[in-house]
Amino acid sequence: MNLELTDKIAIITGSSRGLGLASATALAREGCRVALCARTPGRLAEAEAEVGSACGDPARVFAVQADVATAEG
Repeated sequence: MNLELTDKIAIITGSSRGLGLASATALAREGCRVALCARTPGRLAEAEAEVGSACGDPARVFAVQADVATAEG
């Protein structure tokens, strides 16, 4: 399916597992540049590698460790 998302930017919070990870993977496969955001650095790095591998271009994926429930995040 072509959703015409090539080179659009998607920011997905809670994207290191579950629905967030599935959404990030689907968007990356559709051609989006994807910013992953999660609290756990180890799992976030794994998710970044997983999404990059799934879309065939790791350069399209960027991971940021943050807790968006806080002002600092």
